[in-house]
Order: sequence, then C-alpha cells, then structure tokens
Amino acid sequence: MKKYKKLPVILSAIALILSGCVKNQPVSNVPSSEASATSVTSEQISSSDLTSSSSIASSTVSSSSQNSSSTASSSSKVSSSSSAAKSSSTPSSSSSYSYSVPPVDEDTKWNINLSLRGAEFRNALQTIMAGKRTKTTSYSNCLSLGAKAAAYPNASSSTFVPFYHDSSLIATTGQCNREHTWPNSRGSGTTGPGADPFIIRPTLSSENSDRGNLFYGTRGKSNKEWDPASCGFEAARGESARVILYAATMYYKEGLSLSNNPNDGTSLKTMGTLSTLLAWNTTYAPTPIEIQINNYLSNNGYGRNPFVDHPEYASYIWDNNGLLGGEIPPDPTEFEDGLDIETSLSNLDGKEYVIASSDSATSFSYFAMDNEAKSSSLPWYIKPIGASVNEDKTKIIPNAGSTFKYYKFIKQTDGNYYIQSKENNNYLFAYIDGTHYSIGLGTTPTNNGSLSWNITTTGKGFVFKNTANVYLEYYNSSFCGYKNAPSVPIYLFH
Repeated sequence: MKKYKKLPVILSAIALILSGCVKNQPVSNVPSSEASATSVTSEQISSSDLTSSSSIASSTVSSSSQNSSSTASSSSKVSSSSSAAKSSSTPSSSSSYSYSVPPVDEDTKWNINLSLRGAEFRNALQTIMAGKRTKTTSYSNCLSLGAKAAAYPNASSSTFVPFYHDSSLIATTGQCNREHTWPNSRGSGTTGPGADPFIIRPTLSSENSDRGNLFYGTRGKSNKEWDPASCGFEAARGESARVILYAATMYYKEGLSLSNNPNDGTSLKTMGTLSTLLAWNTTYAPTPIEIQINNYLSNNGYGRNPFVDHPEYASYIWDNNGLLGGEIPPDPTEFEDGLDIETSLSNLDGKEYVIASSDSATSFSYFAMDNEAKSSSLPWYIKPIGASVNEDKTKIIPNAGSTFKYYKFIKQTDGNYYIQSKENNNYLFAYIDGTHYSIGLGTTPTNNGSLSWNITTTGKGFVFKNTANVYLEYYNSSFCGYKNAPSVPIYLFH
C-alpha cells in the first residue's frame, strides 16, 4: 500500500493549480430554454469564486485568487495600499476575505417566463424585482447600509470593501462617500433609484470624484467613458455592469435607459456604454463580494439583483444595439416624427401625456406645459416650452433645445381626474384669486383650490375645468386662468 501514500498530495496539488486558472472566465450570453439554467459551468468558475447565491456562508477566498487576472496596475495599487495600511486615513489591505453573511432562503430561478424577450421580459422581471422588495431606505442612509452589506470580515464589522475593489482593500465610512453608479445628473436623483442601496454604493471619495457622471467604458475620459478597472480590480467591470443592468430594469418606468452614446444629454437619463456593459457582464462572473451584497440586501428586505443570480438574463432584454425588438427611448422627444395626438377620453387613465396648446394669435405655434410653477407673486402660472406641429396637427415636435414634460392622468371614482407631474409627482391645481383663475403645481392647492379636473372633448381638443369653475387655458405665452383669457383648446400628445 506504500505506493498510494503520495496520491493525496498529488491530487491536492492538481486541485490548487485548477483553482488558480478559473478567474474571470466568460459567462455564456446565450439564453437558456430552462427556467433553472445557468450558462456558467462548474468547469468555468470555482466554488470559491461563485457559489450558489443561497449558500455562500463561511466560505473563504484568498486575495491572490481574486486578483489572478487583474491588470498590471492592480498589483501596484494593492502593494501601495499594503504599505499604507497603518494610516488611519488610508484604506487597509488584507490577505484574505472571510464571508459570514448568512445564506438567503431565496429562489434564484426567479420563476420567470424565459420565452419572453425585450420589453416583455424586462417588464416581467421588473415586476418580480419590485415584489421581492419589502422596504426602502433614504439616500443619506445608503452609505451606512452599503457598508454593512460589504462589511469585512463580517456583517458586524466597522470596515468594508469599497465599490470598485476586492478584499485586498478595506475602508471605513469616513474614507468613502455615496457613489451614484447611475449618476445623479443622469436621472437617478436622491429618491427612487437615488435611494436604492443596489445603486448608491460606498466608494472611495477620490474615485467617486474621478468618475464623475461619465459612462462606463474603456475609451477614456476624452470620450466620456470611465473604466472601473482603473481602481486596480479588473472584475469591478462586471460588478459595475450588473448594477447598471439592475437600474435600467428596476427603474425603466422612471425613464432610465441604456445607450451606446456617451455624448447623450443628461436629460435623456441614459447610461452605458451598452455594448461594453453587456460584454463585461459575460466576461466577468459575479464576484464573492457581489454575491455577499446581494444576499445581505435581500435578507434585509431591500430586494435582489437578478443579474447577479443570472447574468444571462441581460441577453433576454438587450443586444449590443439596444432593447431586443427595438428600444423605446426614455424621452419620446427623440422620435423625429413627433408624438401622436390623443382624442379619446377613455384612454387617459394612468397614461402620461404632453399637455399642449397654442396662443390664439399664433395658432400654428404650439407649446407644451413645463413642470415649473411661478410662485413669486399671484397668480401662479405654468411656464410653456416651444413646440411645433405637423400640417394636420396630429403630431407635436419639440423645438430645438426643448424637452417635453409629462403629466399622468389619474381617474377618480367620480369620473374626474388628478393631473400629476412626472418629474416631481406634484399635482396640477387651480383656484380663484380675486381677478384671476390661477394655476399651480403642488402636493396640495393653495387658497382652497382644487386638484380635481373635469375633462371633456369636442374632437381633438380638450376642456379642463375644476370644481371652482376654473379653466386651464393658454394665453399670453403661459398656461393660466385669467378671467378674460380666450378659450383655446388644450391638446394631449403621447
């Protein structure tokens, strides 16, 4: 039996070699026909790199394994971090990473119909995502919550792994601020997506500042792209991609959308670069810290990122050119032929429209309603923005430099409507102020005004009247309610 004594040693050596050769293997981008399918095989990713998202408790991963395919700058950054570890103002380096976040009792199959594609799959996935979230938080709380989710070496620690890094670098909240992975100026704000701990991530302040509001990509700042791998951890590309894929799915109804054009105006609420994000999602498998964060936030009721569980889901929604079946831009002003006119009252409930009209003296110059109310003096009025219409007045097109504002119509049980601004969720109201029928926006009306509007149509145009007999009218370059204003039809475009 002596000839077998060396066998365990040989097998251990082989296993060690194999475990060091699997970092950042590609994840297949081909949709599976099985609900439980994953395109990552056990030969591509080691169990220490990517366990099932429901069973990562107490596993240990060495930093050398995590960094085996990092860029050359990675080694330099980790080395310098190690030499500065004693400084209280410098993030510390570490040689190992121990996970102690409890596993989740989570169905990572997501029970979604895999025969769907494009917008239909995105809509179905978003519905499931929203159903998994039982609580929300605030923007200000995202720093401490994100620190707990990425805590090192466990959830009770005061140190954590900052975004764009692995366990070779750990930090405290004093060294970080809140990174809008989907930039604030590009539509995330500080509520909704701007208060989502999957999107607002604790990040070293200098790196947050260096990125700014640029798209993710590898073509450099001169091309308005920023590479997460510049922080020294190459697999941060995959983590960044899956955060943006999450945001573009969870909040597509708020107008967030993916783009291949880093020169997009911030008002379009786009992020990307789409083709690069899809490539990163398939090239870099979910990392252990990414899985830890997903499980921690899921355990605590904040929902779950499906693209961490199933990176292949991205290929059910997008290809390199956009949404499968044709992307619908977040701002319909991108349609060259304009928005279609609405003529039916039955279609208003729950839909978003541009409210437009024209001055009686310039009947061919159309104006859409903006969301800003002038309140410096009474009466209030709604500022218009320029637009034009085609010859038969069935489509409205914004003038150069104009951006449409949208209003949702919410039908009440009495048949009247509330009109809600998409941007700030305020309501359009009206009230009588002596000589004026005044129009404004707010959560509640001033001067005992009314939020309720009765709407009638005579064909293409609509008449808006509230319970105080105040009409919404367009006169002298504003939507207003002057008593002597001519009755000009209000038009709705969608």
